Amino acid sequence: MKISTLSILSMSLLIYTAMLFGCKGGQESERIQLFIQSADIGDCKLKGSMSYDSLKGVYTLKGAGANMWGGLDAFHFAWLEKDGDFVLRANIMFEGDGVNTHRKIGIQVRETLDADSRYADIAVHGDGLTSLQYRMVKGGVTEELVSANRAPSQIEFERKGNLFRMKTGTSLTPQIADNEIEIQLPAKCYIGIFICSHEENILETAYFSNVVLE
Repeated sequence: MKISTLSILSMSLLIYTAMLFGCKGGQESERIQLFIQSADIGDCKLKGSMSYDSLKGVYTLKGAGANMWGGLDAFHFAWLEKDGDFVLRANIMFEGDGVNTHRKIGIQVRETLDADSRYADIAVHGDGLTSLQYRMVKGGVTEELVSANRAPSQIEFERKGNLFRMKTGTSLTPQIADNEIEIQLPAKCYIGIFICSHEENILETAYFSNVVLE
């Protein structure tokens, strides 16, 4: 059976169109907004916010809050509920020099949205200090394991059962295994990204890009 030149051209056009739209679909799927909900946790005098740029895949978080330490937290949190194990990674960046060097951004796993909830997180401070922070019991003290890596631009938090492990890196250095802690948290928790200005009357801004949940 002979196939005409017109038929060949038509088939080629169909294949090219399918490939083109397939590529676009892949790009769009990489920019799906994971975190739809956000809220101020604890006593925040200034209201925080979250916005999402679907073309760039960037979350912009604004938040105040006196601190994330001791027995009570105050910060802005963008979150979803997740059951079971996961890996959550993101590129992070503060906007500007900031007011307080103890301002914090990072990834958090939280039992509840109460200010005194049990939790574990990667907290990157304005001065570069990076640590795995955690609260073992509701209303208890906050503790931390300080990382040897300062001011990472890429962070990853992994849960396997009750084991929480952090990795940190930059655009120039690969992510390295860092600290880990075992903490009793329910299978279903709130996970997400956060910002705390460490100044209750100041809003700070940060950007989270290439956010991937596995």
